[in-house]
Amino acid sequence: MRILFISKYPPIQGGISAKTYWLAQGFAERGIETHVVTNGNCVESEYRIEDTSPAEPSNLHIHFVDPDLPWHIPYSDLYVPRLLDKALQVTRENQIDLIDTGYLIPYGIVGYLLSEITGIPYVLRHGGSDIKKFLREGVFNDLLKKVIQKAVAIITDSHSRDVFQSLNSSLHMVPRYIPDERSFNPSMSPHGTPTFAYIGKINYYWRHKSLHRIADIFSGLKGDYRLIFVAQGKGFEDFSEFVSGYDREKWEFRQFVHPANMTGLLNEVDFFLYFIKDNPIKDFSNILCEALWSGVRVLTDEAMDLNIYTEYIELASEAQIVNLPIDDVEATRSKITEIIKGWGGPSRYNNKLKYNFNRYMDVNLEIYHRI
Repeated sequence: MRILFISKYPPIQGGISAKTYWLAQGFAERGIETHVVTNGNCVESEYRIEDTSPAEPSNLHIHFVDPDLPWHIPYSDLYVPRLLDKALQVTRENQIDLIDTGYLIPYGIVGYLLSEITGIPYVLRHGGSDIKKFLREGVFNDLLKKVIQKAVAIITDSHSRDVFQSLNSSLHMVPRYIPDERSFNPSMSPHGTPTFAYIGKINYYWRHKSLHRIADIFSGLKGDYRLIFVAQGKGFEDFSEFVSGYDREKWEFRQFVHPANMTGLLNEVDFFLYFIKDNPIKDFSNILCEALWSGVRVLTDEAMDLNIYTEYIELASEAQIVNLPIDDVEATRSKITEIIKGWGGPSRYNNKLKYNFNRYMDVNLEIYHRI
């Protein structure tokens, strides 16, 4: 079998990119010739991973779109034709059996067009924000309905079933993402200071990520601690200006890390900050999965639906999840101060997996084989 992914892929940052990376690694490990067509080489610098990427397996082939375009008016990145042209080249040079797409726009659209031209069936995957921003809002309504209807299969999860069931009967319920427990496991790097981390984008709407709350809470926080922001984005300068007058002596800013190196980052984190109350899209989080699989303690708010994750993992202790009253800065600061005082050194929870990476790959392959 030869698979072609059309998707986000490193050096693009984000959950879809990381998920595609691990899926492609998993298929290649099983001896499946895997090709990825991506525009990762053209991503904006604000969302580019500069971290060193590991060598790919010999049967995993990454194909980047042409980075050079002639100037044209009105100017556009033209990602659909660029991805489509590269995908046509890959299907011409390799006997591709199946197309798999990640995120509806532009990758699902490209998969649909490629299938129409070549006759190769395509599978449609989605994220979460694409459903919220485009599908539910009726943006590109006629086009996206056609893309969904023509897919030979929709790979979704039980929480998104209702979006697709009226348009395509070939629905396959698969977990949105399962970390590879061989990498994401309770390991620790020795360190002597309790370490908190925000990991993610800083977009124009960075307040949706509750970053203003994190800044307010940690500014002037007493005690010995370290706060790491592993973050980039087009809102970074605005956020930097916002916190310019804050006490940032114990704060550290880092650039994005490659998905393969995320496990090393989590090894030095004691408390993962995951606030979603301010986010209008309360969607599934890959990085939260990876933190839970790694046994990292999570500081969150009451808006998080933990059930989405405990379908696949049984937490060893309720103490791993700490709900904070983030509307009350002083109360939250007081709680975190107590956490710092009570910190006894690096520790991890040994959670029990209900659904592992091997089974995740099995289910995806079963869908392919049915097709």
